[in-house]
Amino acid sequence: MRQELVIALIKSLPKPLRRHFVPAPNYASAFLERAAPKDAPLLDTLEKELRRMSGVTLDREDWNLDQIPEHLKITFRAVDHRNRKLRENKDLFALKESLKEKVQETLSKVADDDIEQEGLTTWSFGSLPECYQQKRGGYEVKAYPALVDNKDSVSIKLFETEEEQQQAMWEGQRRLVLLNVPSPIKYLHEKLPNKSKLGLYFNTYGRVLDLIDDCIACGIDKLMEEQGGLTWKPESFDSVKEHVRGSLGDTVVDIAKQVEEILTTANAINKRLKGKIDFTMRLPCRISKRR
Repeated sequence: MRQELVIALIKSLPKPLRRHFVPAPNYASAFLERAAPKDAPLLDTLEKELRRMSGVTLDREDWNLDQIPEHLKITFRAVDHRNRKLRENKDLFALKESLKEKVQETLSKVADDDIEQEGLTTWSFGSLPECYQQKRGGYEVKAYPALVDNKDSVSIKLFETEEEQQQAMWEGQRRLVLLNVPSPIKYLHEKLPNKSKLGLYFNTYGRVLDLIDDCIACGIDKLMEEQGGLTWKPESFDSVKEHVRGSLGDTVVDIAKQVEEILTTANAINKRLKGKIDFTMRLPCRISKRR
């Protein structure tokens, strides 16, 4: 089966590359005689050994994995604590995505009563563990708690991966800080030069309130980063909060000035290009505007 898979992989290469490895069965046999199955991921080892045998360098995108017969592809299966099949798929990412809701339900069921909370407007829950572990049916369940932004409050939710935790935690911490410091909007209105106000209020790229909200979020992000980023203890959060309280107004004013300059420049460029740009150039311009 493994030789059949290696042969299929070699045959999936584009013809200009594939011709260096003919006959494919011979190269497959030579590869399997030399490479140990557990040395490294199969494609990593195969690329290395084929380069050693032929001098030809293969990039990861050269392999057309869609051409591999289904019976040669790995089937990933998720089972419950009784070893009963929940779902299976040839695509590991698709399998994980299909089980996200069920995983979230499981995490909530095994969590202690006080770990997941809702409607929080202050840091009133003590230290937040970066990793939460609990045993269930002989299995150890590991989850990652984070604050979640709910606009007018935050909640504590368990996530399956550290990556999801980090993303949610940043947004949730930003919201909790914002809920506990004075709004900088009045200060922004007082300190922002009239030219900058006009540039923001009459921009053609969206609602001015959304733009101001983005400036405030950007300001809090900058100030949180200055204090080390994410916090997991109440005293650390208080330190971040007080730093933001003392610096948010001026930080948002500086950001708004920069945004106004960018918008004014973009608007001037659009006016100069209007009616003078070749049709083939319009799509890249639209993409740049969205970015």
